[in-house]
Amino acid sequence: MQNIVFTRLSDNMVRKSYSDFGLLLSPFKLEIPEVQTNYIDIVGHDGSIDLTEILGMVNYKSRELELTFTVPFELSEVVRIYHVLANFLHGQKMKIILPTFEDLYLIGRCSIGDLDRSKKTGQITITANCEPYKYKRNITKVVKTIGALPYEVAVNNLKMPTTPKIITTNNVIMNFENADYSLAKGEHLNTSIVLKEGRNIFTFKEGSLGTVTFSYQEGML
Repeated sequence: MQNIVFTRLSDNMVRKSYSDFGLLLSPFKLEIPEVQTNYIDIVGHDGSIDLTEILGMVNYKSRELELTFTVPFELSEVVRIYHVLANFLHGQKMKIILPTFEDLYLIGRCSIGDLDRSKKTGQITITANCEPYKYKRNITKVVKTIGALPYEVAVNNLKMPTTPKIITTNNVIMNFENADYSLAKGEHLNTSIVLKEGRNIFTFKEGSLGTVTFSYQEGML
């Protein structure tokens, strides 16, 4: 049977929809996130000025996930499961893994609908207001030992822009998008370094030694 895996972010408590509650999943609905558009109308100008990408990228609004479950038990057991579920997830921010995307997860705040007692078989609906991206379950790591200088490292990224944690075993000087960065041995998180979709090239220059690790969270729509 299909499981929806919920992890409550406040305490990392994990519950599975079928294994823990016996809930039977109906086809679910996951919206595509809406684009955050920005159009300005100017008097005397035909059409609108499109400022959607004024900061160099497209941003997206939250997306909604709707899950409907059948509860194939007697009414008293349906009510018990409903209350357990409500106390576990209603109003809580969750990591959610869907059976269709088992290598990815969503982050969203969950709500549980009212319990419909008019039917012989109980039905429970859970909705979640989710962040726009689906995240890879495993952090991506690119590990390279710096060779002959200048030494290029290609770091591939999915759709979501992300800042990598860079770990160096020695001092390095690297160039990324026409800017130089001097990094001492250790861990670094520089918000001015943002991986875009596709190949991102880092060039290590004279004075760079050791091993460099790029660790980052990837996401897709």
